[in-house]
Amino acid sequence: MYCIPIMIKRLRALWLLVPALLLMAGCSAPLLPDPRQPQIEPEVCSNQNLIAELRHLWQGLEVVKMDEGERGRLIADYNAKLLELMRRIRYNFHEEGLDVALSDVKSFTISDETVDGAPRLVSIYEDIVPSADVILSNIEERYTVPGLGVPMVGVVPAQNVEKVGKRRVPVKDAGTVNIMTVLLEFPKGKEMKPVLRFISRTENETVRVGRLEYQLAADFSSAIEVYWNLTKLKKSRLLGLLRPQELRDVTGLSCMEPYAEDKIPVVLTHGLMSSAETFSNLVNRLLSDPEIRKHYQFWYYNYPTGIAWTFTARDLRDSLRTLRHKLDANHSNPNWRRLVVVGHSMGGLITHYNQCLEPWMILRNSKDEEVDFTPYLDRKYLNSPAPTPAAESLRRTFFFRPLEANLVVYMATPHRGAPMAMNRIVSWLVSAVRLPERLVTETLSILTLQEGTVLTNPEKIHRWFTSVDQLSPESWSIVGLHGLPVRQVKTHSIIGNWRGRELQRSSDGVVPYWSSHIPWGGETVVESDHSVQDAEETAEVMKRLLKENLKAPVRTEAW
Repeated sequence: MYCIPIMIKRLRALWLLVPALLLMAGCSAPLLPDPRQPQIEPEVCSNQNLIAELRHLWQGLEVVKMDEGERGRLIADYNAKLLELMRRIRYNFHEEGLDVALSDVKSFTISDETVDGAPRLVSIYEDIVPSADVILSNIEERYTVPGLGVPMVGVVPAQNVEKVGKRRVPVKDAGTVNIMTVLLEFPKGKEMKPVLRFISRTENETVRVGRLEYQLAADFSSAIEVYWNLTKLKKSRLLGLLRPQELRDVTGLSCMEPYAEDKIPVVLTHGLMSSAETFSNLVNRLLSDPEIRKHYQFWYYNYPTGIAWTFTARDLRDSLRTLRHKLDANHSNPNWRRLVVVGHSMGGLITHYNQCLEPWMILRNSKDEEVDFTPYLDRKYLNSPAPTPAAESLRRTFFFRPLEANLVVYMATPHRGAPMAMNRIVSWLVSAVRLPERLVTETLSILTLQEGTVLTNPEKIHRWFTSVDQLSPESWSIVGLHGLPVRQVKTHSIIGNWRGRELQRSSDGVVPYWSSHIPWGGETVVESDHSVQDAEETAEVMKRLLKENLKAPVRTEAW
């Protein structure tokens, strides 16, 4: 009986290894669905006959006075025939190329409104995928909006991203997608060609047909599924922990949509041995709300999780400020002042630290036997260069102004550490982490604070620079973080209770309540394991918080 609790603790420590084993076993979906052969053979119904039927249905949709049941049947018939046409085009596209696929329909005029100044459809897309053909594997529900048109996902390869405008910030070298709804419109006049319109669904909710306004059909879930399959971030989770240097091509901020000036950025930061793809279910549920779609845009910060969160926090600050300068050079867009930052697990620690008013004081409890940081813990270094290159490296990491968000959300965040980080199995896994050479050199510089010296204790470098070591309740970073003053801003914690235990003794299976709870801001406890971002209640809480943020007073200043 004595051994059972010990065995349970060791098995629970395998939470770090289970995702890795699944990924190594090859549990992944194909990047894109195979093209479907046409359901109606062209010999039975040619493209021209199909277009003639679509023209007749379009003319019916223009009729103002009509029974709503009849109008619904017209929409359903139009959508079904247009889906058949788009499947034919895609099938021929894969067989012979898009130019050939479209050449059979000589009367088409193509209007691609999802691409900024794109010369031609064929020069942009690698594939055009009907949403109905996308099988969901990463996402639990499919949210669709009923309406007119065929939802599709336009796949833009990395080499063509520049062609779709400078407002696109995809995962590096992974390409991106366009979320669109396709219509075949028929302008009045015998000589007018029908127009195949690719309409951005994140920018448009309705379309005009004659004197009537119709809601556009939509399927955001399929676009999210294709996007994360393209990035392959799910497969990088273990690599991000053990070989951080190898994730340079997927590190940084990204967004599935083109940057929209009229929307508020929401920056999502994932946790240990995870990736930005972990937010796919949450974002899918949030995009199902038209008010959220209208006012918010979701940005993802992806990073190698083997690196200590104190150092990753610096890279996030730098990335976000660089992006802000690129997209809003004059800092005149008021939507940035309603910025929302969300952190899950270790991402919450990164978010927490970036809200601290005196972040350098985290070093006051570093307990380093060889280096005394006390002389450097001075506010003057916030604005002034440090006296030596080594001290300057210290200043860049720990002396900064906080990111001025208007809403901060923590999800399953170990503010006081995660006891599981001290488990022997976890310690063994941490020993396999191979740190990037550049950052090891920087850490050496910080730890010596002298030029021309060599630190001969490799364990000290690992302790300073490895993420799991900095999750221990006894680590200098967790001890130092506790008690640091933070910005007075709207804050909310979403905490998991795994087995419905009494709150003060509860846990999400990884982080206990006493570590996730903070004495400021609001709090919601959901019935969930550590993956609280996947809980349906979490999405409902986020919808409420985001809608409140639209009306809340702005507490940020220009960066």
